[in-house]
Amino acid sequence: MALQQHAFTHSPICQSDDRHENGPKAGFASLPAGWKLTKEQQDFIALFAEEDHKNNNR
Repeated sequence: MALQQHAFTHSPICQSDDRHENGPKAGFASLPAGWKLTKEQQDFIALFAEEDHKNNNR
């Protein structure tokens, strides 16, 4: 008789009241020292730091 065993991986379930360090308002303090960004790249990243871009309904 063969016995089957199922392997389940544990994945955390997020709740609405969970606090995440990497949440949308967390952002980041600085880039690694070796990264050299152009003005266009910096502006692109800055777009995601603005709160109003998330509420743009097209």
